[in-house]
Amino acid sequence: MLFDTRYFWAVFTEKDDDFLKELRIILRNSKRAFASSMSIYEVYKLTLANEGRTVADLRTTTIKRDFTIVNVSPEIAEEGARISHSLKVPMADSLIMATAKQLCVPCVTDDPHFTEVKKVWA
Repeated sequence: MLFDTRYFWAVFTEKDDDFLKELRIILRNSKRAFASSMSIYEVYKLTLANEGRTVADLRTTTIKRDFTIVNVSPEIAEEGARISHSLKVPMADSLIMATAKQLCVPCVTDDPHFTEVKKVWA
């Protein structure tokens, strides 16, 4: 499974213990856990703006330790551009979805942009 930025943000900021348990179960049940390097960027940027560099460093180090990071290859970049162009999806979201498509794995997210992309793949 590819885990989207919104998954990480929820894990790092959620206060509801029951919801956090559900998120951890999803990770535990995944055969392989992937994250796009775009998610590293987004988590770092959001955390830096809200909580500072020390917390940003800690969060992205945790992701890099626990997930296989997939960098944006030329193929992912091209597919991401196609997704972004055809569906008017923001760059980071389109690159993350292109990564899931390249890996042939589902993406763990609640982002509404991803629902639109899934319709195209069906």
